[in-house]
Amino acid sequence: MNNGARRAAAVVMAAVLLPFPAPAAPAVATVPVAPGHGPPVLERMRRDVAAATGSADAEVPCWRNISIRSAANGRYVSAEIGRDGPDYGALRARATSAGPWERFIVCRGAGSGVTRIRAQANNDFVSAELDYAGAKYGLLRARAERVGGQERFYSNRAPGGQFSFYARDTRRWVSAEVTFTGDAYGSLRARATQVGAEETFSW
Repeated sequence: MNNGARRAAAVVMAAVLLPFPAPAAPAVATVPVAPGHGPPVLERMRRDVAAATGSADAEVPCWRNISIRSAANGRYVSAEIGRDGPDYGALRARATSAGPWERFIVCRGAGSGVTRIRAQANNDFVSAELDYAGAKYGLLRARAERVGGQERFYSNRAPGGQFSFYARDTRRWVSAEVTFTGDAYGSLRARATQVGAEETFSW
């Protein structure tokens, strides 16, 4: 078998072994931001997490250009700012590469796990829509200008590996709804009481 044939066979084998399309590597690296050196929006997030955890501002690490990837389907999470009405800013694990809609700012209390997430596409905080009903209960949306109860999350690992996270008000884990179809495919919802593949992400 010549080299060209070997390469073709390897491509076919990879396609058989990989259950989902492999997302391209992010074009922009995750960037940790030193205290006092971030843009105003990031430093406000840092102060908020510090206030919520009783920490000093300098003790709260923050990052920008964070991409979040679902373990259930291998897709990157997007903030759907092109949608209207109650679906504006909905978070969905549906992208095969990380572009502007797939970038987030994250501040996380190192000791507490208290986490704030903000979409870089529109500078809005991520909320868990706990007032929604049915299949949209707990839908995550990048739509809040300030932090309240629905914008409070807990994550069990800092950016740099696999993690799960939940809405702190309800202790419900965030799931990527990969069994949904159409526009709802991959929707992120704070609705699970335990962690499985749909509740596992990497960032």
